[in-house]
Amino acid sequence: MVSWIDRQFAEFGAKVACYERGRTWTYDDLASEVDRFEALLCPTVGSEPVVIAIRMAGTMEALAAIFAIRRLKQVALPLSLEMPEAEQVEAQRIAGAAYVLSEEGLLAEPSVRDASGLIDQLAERGHAGLILFSSGTSGEPKGMLHDLDALLDRYQTVRPRADVTVQLLLADHIGGLDSAFRTFFAGSTLVVPETRTAVAVGEAVERHQVNILPASPTFLNLMLLAHVPEKFNCSSLEVIAYGAEPMPAGLLARLVKSFPQAIFQQKFGTSETGAVRIKSQRSDSLYFRIKDSDVEWRVQDDELWLKTSSRILGYLNADESSLEADGWYRTGDLVEETDDGYLRIIGRQSAWINVGGQKVHPAEVERVLAEIEGVDACSVFSKPAAVTGSMVACVIVTSSDRDLRSWKRLIRSHCRGRLADWKIPVSIELRDELSITDRLKRG
Repeated sequence: MVSWIDRQFAEFGAKVACYERGRTWTYDDLASEVDRFEALLCPTVGSEPVVIAIRMAGTMEALAAIFAIRRLKQVALPLSLEMPEAEQVEAQRIAGAAYVLSEEGLLAEPSVRDASGLIDQLAERGHAGLILFSSGTSGEPKGMLHDLDALLDRYQTVRPRADVTVQLLLADHIGGLDSAFRTFFAGSTLVVPETRTAVAVGEAVERHQVNILPASPTFLNLMLLAHVPEKFNCSSLEVIAYGAEPMPAGLLARLVKSFPQAIFQQKFGTSETGAVRIKSQRSDSLYFRIKDSDVEWRVQDDELWLKTSSRILGYLNADESSLEADGWYRTGDLVEETDDGYLRIIGRQSAWINVGGQKVHPAEVERVLAEIEGVDACSVFSKPAAVTGSMVACVIVTSSDRDLRSWKRLIRSHCRGRLADWKIPVSIELRDELSITDRLKRG
């Protein structure tokens, strides 16, 4: 039976689906690649779902493999080749991968772990699966199993558009998948830059007249520090969508000034639920409303809870205390809620710093530090302390020639009166460039 996805790709036909690594992909090309992977997999996989790890250098090949695995009602485990080899192997072990699909073909992978408990639920539904791993910034990466059919079905209402979108995140990340799915099911065009650097994105925007740029606040800050708005013609940008981490208010103000023709839209979603449709209060505001008919939400003890049909079936290697039996997911995101229903992300609940029994959230300190002239970016975190158990520490990214002693005096002077003494950073480190993870978030 022909699926709605296959009908969409056939309808878009000769339209350009993607520019990647010097190749122009049409929707016919994408459909042919899906057919090729299906033909490769079909003689090997059976009727019972197994996990197939995807190790592809190209974004389009990886996405085509996911669509082929969906057709065959198997379970896709997309892996980034930017991950260290040991981490890829560990992800395959946790997921219980039976095969590895790469440019070299399909290879059997002896599995020492059985994830069938959750996968049996997919077999009962007759659905395909998708395994994603968290970034691991707050501990061991968590493997999570999605019902891939349920996740994709949320995109059936996407309307046709003629946009050109930069694809920064890869197929192993819910944000990268959301960007690709929204583009493909609208008949629009993806642009995969030569490298995932600020300059390469500037070049791609100028060359392909990109009008939509989804990126993390950290990556957008890198674009400012690399002077991308001055070096490249970015006048085609109509929408700059940001998410994956909280946006500092000062950075948003600088971005609005640097890209005056673009509308800034906040995006929100989790690896556990997929993307959630929201609407920003204004282009220069960090407040938003959830505008998604498929999502229920509530704020409980300042934490955002979500309920959606696309919530994961479960974790492969973590406790499920955040997954309520009645379908709710406790996101771990602390939010501020206004009387008229707008929300603002404060930060992660797990990031609280306990200084001798007194609690402070890094976001509060970062907002104050960002006011200081010469601070290009900052990161506040906890460090062990002999007396209080923990102390507030920070990394300041700056191109200023001030020495460390001067910075310590300036930070203390600026924070005094704005923050309680125990919230003022004690340990300070200076850097001249931003550190960024493979998920393009602050390192």
